Amino acid sequence: MNQPPGWPRHFDAEKAIAAQPASARAQGRVGVVVVALLQPSQFDTVFYDNFISKLFAVAIPWPVNRLAARDTGVALIDPARPDEQREFAPATLMTFDGRTVDWDGVPFAEKRRQGQVDWVPPSDRVAGDIGTFRYEGRSGGAAGPAQRAMLKARAIYYARLPAGYLPQRDQTLAMVNGAFATVAQHPAVRASGVFDAFAPYDARRELYRVLDAGIDTLIIASALPIHSSFEEYRGAYPKLEKMVRDWAAERGKPAPKLLFATQMADMPGYAALWAAHVAATVPPPSSPDAAATLVVSLHGLPISQLGRDGWASNSRRATALLAPQMKAQMQALGWRRLTVEVAQEAFADATDDPANKLLSVFEVFAASRARGDALVVAVPVEFLAENTDTLFLHAYLMFDGLPGFRRFEGPPADVDWDKPFVRSFAEGKTTHMFIGAPGGAAQGSAAAVLASTISARLPQ
Repeated sequence: MNQPPGWPRHFDAEKAIAAQPASARAQGRVGVVVVALLQPSQFDTVFYDNFISKLFAVAIPWPVNRLAARDTGVALIDPARPDEQREFAPATLMTFDGRTVDWDGVPFAEKRRQGQVDWVPPSDRVAGDIGTFRYEGRSGGAAGPAQRAMLKARAIYYARLPAGYLPQRDQTLAMVNGAFATVAQHPAVRASGVFDAFAPYDARRELYRVLDAGIDTLIIASALPIHSSFEEYRGAYPKLEKMVRDWAAERGKPAPKLLFATQMADMPGYAALWAAHVAATVPPPSSPDAAATLVVSLHGLPISQLGRDGWASNSRRATALLAPQMKAQMQALGWRRLTVEVAQEAFADATDDPANKLLSVFEVFAASRARGDALVVAVPVEFLAENTDTLFLHAYLMFDGLPGFRRFEGPPADVDWDKPFVRSFAEGKTTHMFIGAPGGAAQGSAAAVLASTISARLPQ
């Protein structure tokens, strides 16, 4: 009921992929499209509006999504105190687009003093939520949740990044373009492009450019290492398939055959990439009998989604391939007493998982401390570039309460995004590490893995 006509009722991506032979190869002239989720390098309001719109369309059923997407007024935040949990008197109030004065020339902080602006406390149903304010004198110009997401991103996430720069987009595109450079050497490949799931107009333009190159087969891959129904099978592939049909109708030409590449985490090179990352970032033990815990750390999904999302089986297959190589690398570093766990960074906390059916990285950290381990290290195997989740929300969910950790603390001013951004906090005998994404220097290796998923579908 959420979807426009023709999507996804007439195309089931999961069934199409299941029906595709494992050894399927493209025929004739080939185009390549990689689905990517690109976060803006600098704060951008359009991205967050598209992000929330996608969430409402894919994950939240009608009519709840319609109610949740209402514009409930102007959402506001004090940029000097953006992470407050209790009501306070703000000196300045700012909208998601950076304005502190309303259209009538009255500052929002003054309207607060006049009793026209209300405090909105953090939601007890959203992990890591923040308090904001709301002026109901007019509409805010976007859905209430979208405005709050923009405020958090603008006043906390991007405000606490050095120069306000996030590396996710640039590093992801470096990986994708590196893969394109490799597959372009195949004589059958005519064109390639990026399908940005958070920028529908750009995605359509790129897809049409590839289709206009005159192709017989379109290979569809994803820049995400582990595929899910939320991101690919329901969130992107049906939209892409519908755009292909739209192009065929507009151009009066036959639609190319669609072939789907396997996920990156299924390729041998992916496990090797993370083993090398462990070797480069994890310290050796201080004594031969020191104990450590290795956490194969996943972004995760809510418990309500796991039973109906392909991510569950895809991630189990991926971690079965990843864990042995990373474990071997830890042992090669000298960690003989080693525990290996698979846990979620998000959606497994007390807020999202009150029945505690899922294992969180936070819980693994606590268990490691209780055992007296010298080291517990979380390896975020679903992230190839640092993003707002790895830098802020997930770090908060796993480190909260440890000495020296501050909620939503940003990287240091001299951070080098070409290297892994490693965080470490000690409590008692245990050092807790989050060894981050591989960094810009590793995008060449990541590009080779992505290229291998595409090349496996190219004509022999």
